[in-house]
Amino acid sequence: MNSALLPHQSDILFLTDGGTETWLEYKRGQKLTNFSAFHLLNNDQGAAALREYYTAFARIALSLGTGFIFDSLTYRASRDWGDLLGYSKDALAEMNHRCLALYRDVAADVGLAPEQVLISGCIGPKGDAYDLHQTLSAAQAQAYHAEQIETFVAAKADLVTALTLNSVEEAIGMTRAAKDAAIPVVISFTIEKDQRLGSGETLGDAIRAVDAATDNAPAYYMLNCAHPVDFVPALDDADWTRRVQGVRSNASSLEHGILCQLGHLEEGDPDELAAQHRDLKLRFPHMTVFGGCCGTDFVHVEGIARAILGLSDA
Repeated sequence: MNSALLPHQSDILFLTDGGTETWLEYKRGQKLTNFSAFHLLNNDQGAAALREYYTAFARIALSLGTGFIFDSLTYRASRDWGDLLGYSKDALAEMNHRCLALYRDVAADVGLAPEQVLISGCIGPKGDAYDLHQTLSAAQAQAYHAEQIETFVAAKADLVTALTLNSVEEAIGMTRAAKDAAIPVVISFTIEKDQRLGSGETLGDAIRAVDAATDNAPAYYMLNCAHPVDFVPALDDADWTRRVQGVRSNASSLEHGILCQLGHLEEGDPDELAAQHRDLKLRFPHMTVFGGCCGTDFVHVEGIARAILGLSDA
């Protein structure tokens, strides 16, 4: 771990990457079995695409003087997804280590200063992010996710980020596993068109429930895999909103189920997306983490960063 402050500990703007999997599939023609990106490190073409991807974002952070959180590649590098791809427990742990090593190599190659860089071990849901047929208790989630989290600790990650969560119970389990491993954890929920989690809770209720069950253990919360037109109405001026430190937005406002079945990349309007994030930052100045999710890449994230940084120049 390095000595860089986490986003909730400073006013520094931190960027993240964008929609890793959609960029790899539609912009670089990479086949992602089970929507898993980490295994691309095993072939030269895939590894080159991943290096190109993270390098582009790191250069934006360098040129704009922001921090950068390396994230997302290990989203489906947990036990069940690894089993589907034929990885043993040890081989899967090695892949998680290699992903974080790639981040460090890119940061060094680009020339980012240590205080600009955070290495995040990304975890995703045990099952599909939009499938609620399998109910996971907090205890089951804790036991399941502990393995990958402990691997991140061994690889000296700075924090753990749990993306695209639609279950309070799984969020509680993930948080408890990270707390036991003594590593900061970020919980990022996703919401549907009705401004609720797939499991039915409002965003405020979900955050309050996780905080209550874990003694406010998450370092902060985020939103991802939703568009501003859908998630902004879910935010208000209550105390829980202060716990939301940032967002990773989709490029399009189409429903999740439709996006998954399109068969083509939906990139939306990057300029409009940037303006929406500028307005979000104006309304919630405490938010300091911004990146992208499905359909976005470095073009969207650079536009968002420039729009936000323009506020300080006004």
